This record gives sequence, structure tokens and C-alpha cells, in this order.
Amino acid sequence: MKQIPAILLFSFFTTIVCGQKMPGKNTAYLELGGNGLISSVNYERQLTNHPALAIHVGVGTYITHDDKFKFFPTIPVGINYLLKLNKRSMLDIGFGATWTKPEVKLYAIVDRYYNYVNHDYINFVPSVGYRHHTKNNLMWRCSITPIITHSIGVIPFVGFSFGKIF
Repeated sequence: MKQIPAILLFSFFTTIVCGQKMPGKNTAYLELGGNGLISSVNYERQLTNHPALAIHVGVGTYITHDDKFKFFPTIPVGINYLLKLNKRSMLDIGFGATWTKPEVKLYAIVDRYYNYVNHDYINFVPSVGYRHHTKNNLMWRCSITPIITHSIGVIPFVGFSFGKIF
């Protein structure tokens, strides 16, 4: 007889725990601007729960236009800290690095200040932004993402992301 209340109590709690759908720790997203420079497709993995620490890696493109348009690959990587503001909103603070080809000119306006280098080129991209998760496990984000280069200095930039959490 003593076992029946224990079994009922156990069944009640396991039903509650299993009935709640937890959001995934993976996100695939498209980013315009931001760490990928012009556009990138990224994968993010959340390493801890909220407040969360996450890492991301992606593949992107950058376009230059001297005499004709040229496409260059970019490889953005980074780490983000997600600080929960409310149930679905977060402050997204991060630091990333983006590899580009040496021929990439970040802005036509600063071309006269840009010195080409004879090796692969790394840009550093800190970020601060607002991130929102929807009920349908979608994610969108707006960020301020200045680009830090060794030859130009700090270039103001922004990023917009949209993706799926799984």
C-alpha cells in the first residue's frame, strides 16, 4: 500500500518533466553584415544553460568592386555570451574573428589607407546585440559589430541574423 502513493507521485512528476519541450542547443542561421562581413551561413552550439555560453562557425562571402565585382570567401568564428532578459529575449555579447583573403578591401572609402598584406588576413569583430527566440524555435538578432583591423583600425558595422533553433 505504501508503494502506490510513491508510484503515483513519481508518475505525476515524470509526466510534467517530459511534457515540457526544452529548446535545442543548436542554431543554424543566416547573417547579413556582422561577423561574416557581408553575408554568412553559421552554426552555433550552446555550451551551457542560461546565462549561456555559445560558440559559432560559418562560411561567408565578401564582395569588392575595383573594375568588376569579385567575390571572396570569409570564415567567421566566435564565442557569444547570452544573458537572459526575459522568457524569450537575451542580451548577446560576443567576440569573433573572420578570416578573409588579403585582397579584400573592407570599404571603398578607406582604400587609400588600406595596405595589402602578403598572407591571410584576420579581422576581429566584437559584438553587442539583442536576440529573440520565438515560440516556433526561430531566432532573430540585431547587433552592433565593429570590425577591428590592424591596418585601418575600427570600422563601424552592424549585423542582422535569422535562423532556426534545433
